[in-house]
Amino acid sequence: MTTFTERLANVVHGLGLGPWGVVAQGRYDAAAPEPLRTAAILPGARSVVVIGSGGPALFRRFVDDVGRSPSRLDEPDPLDSFVERTFAHVDALFAEGGERFRRIPAAATATPRLDFVRLAMLAGLGLPGEFGLLVHPVFGPWFALRAAVFTTRDLPDSAPMSRSLCEGCPAPCRAACPPRIVGPGPFDWRACAAAHDAGEPCRSRCGARLACVIGPQSRYDPMQILYHADRARGVAAIREASGSG
Repeated sequence: MTTFTERLANVVHGLGLGPWGVVAQGRYDAAAPEPLRTAAILPGARSVVVIGSGGPALFRRFVDDVGRSPSRLDEPDPLDSFVERTFAHVDALFAEGGERFRRIPAAATATPRLDFVRLAMLAGLGLPGEFGLLVHPVFGPWFALRAAVFTTRDLPDSAPMSRSLCEGCPAPCRAACPPRIVGPGPFDWRACAAAHDAGEPCRSRCGARLACVIGPQSRYDPMQILYHADRARGVAAIREASGSG
């Protein structure tokens, strides 16, 4: 008989999602501030499932979707809207058997706002690299966090990573960062944002991310890289590629 975990893995993969991991209720509550513990979000929750999307699979599905319905590119955040529609299939699985669940998107507009980086670390999905982003053992820095599902199901807990993949790396990301922000120690997100706002090359891509030696086979397509760096230009590129511009 197929287990729920196996079925979830099949559904997630079939939708272009994954990697994903599980944080047991006790570990989650020990790390979360009181207003965000399971008792406040979903009383009776036993597990928190953290789901991301690795590589270009989900974004390619998004491009195909807006190609069929170009007006969806007019939404405030077309990708977030597509992700929300995609998760309807995941929601249906969690609801089976009358189990209770609550999904919190990783979108900036979602409430409550969870610390998804901390959640992903607890779920064994990666540890921060020198350029600030989480680095996954398979996908490297080429994945994004999409949602956390609080569920009354008791699912197998995931083991956090024990060591950073940056340890022992020659760190080509440092030299690939034009403003030389990347290096050991806390990442300076303000300096990174300022370099992005100042223009090229940081406005269109992150050189440090591109230089990461982990998961190069999972690198995003150029259109996806542009979309995440500059949404307006990314949307324009999708319109042109789909012939709807």
